[in-house]
Amino acid sequence: MIYFLTFLFELILLFFLSKKLINSLAKVIYRLTKSHRAVVHILAFIFLPGTIIHELAHLLFAGVMLVPVGEMSVLPEIEEKGVKLGSVQIGYTDPLRRMIVGVAPVLLGMILIFSIFLLVKIGTSPWWQVILAIYLLFEIGNTMFSSRKDIEGSILFVILILMLSIIALIALYFLNPALIHKIWLWLNGLNLEGSSNFFKTASIYLIASVVLDFSVILLTRPFAGKA
Repeated sequence: MIYFLTFLFELILLFFLSKKLINSLAKVIYRLTKSHRAVVHILAFIFLPGTIIHELAHLLFAGVMLVPVGEMSVLPEIEEKGVKLGSVQIGYTDPLRRMIVGVAPVLLGMILIFSIFLLVKIGTSPWWQVILAIYLLFEIGNTMFSSRKDIEGSILFVILILMLSIIALIALYFLNPALIHKIWLWLNGLNLEGSSNFFKTASIYLIASVVLDFSVILLTRPFAGKA
């Protein structure tokens, strides 16, 4: 349980650090070049793999949900409240499908992060695979939360899951209270050692991205100032 909570805390921390990191880099680049065009192209180069994954997630989930889409862009846009790395036009649809399409980069990002954890092991995998894994974690972790609508969709998605879980538990309680006790006993009987080891490894990998983000923010802070 402690490793899962550690992983969750690191993921939330990475979300806040990623927004700060992108904005700090944008300010530094602008101070050095005095060019918004340079900011756009340099940020696009740095975060291109993660941005492509992010926008493709929107397109993929929109296609599965039969939601019309328009043009996709992987070039950053400088906004009043920060920097948006990319965008894809999503057609009008119902709130449920819009929420799923909005949270798509988070879901796909987590799947990719978990896949990296399973494929690359610290101590056994070659050093270049570990470095590549950390780079991919940096890219995915700093781009899967890049849109405010995505964040709102993620929150709504979590709230919906919690509400459905509560409703299911209430329904089970009134229909068959003994079934809840059986489910609880079944959960207690599960062997969670594998899950514990997984989240232990996951937290080790994710802390590398958190430390990297934090280090870059500290290093760029004296140069960022006001753009």
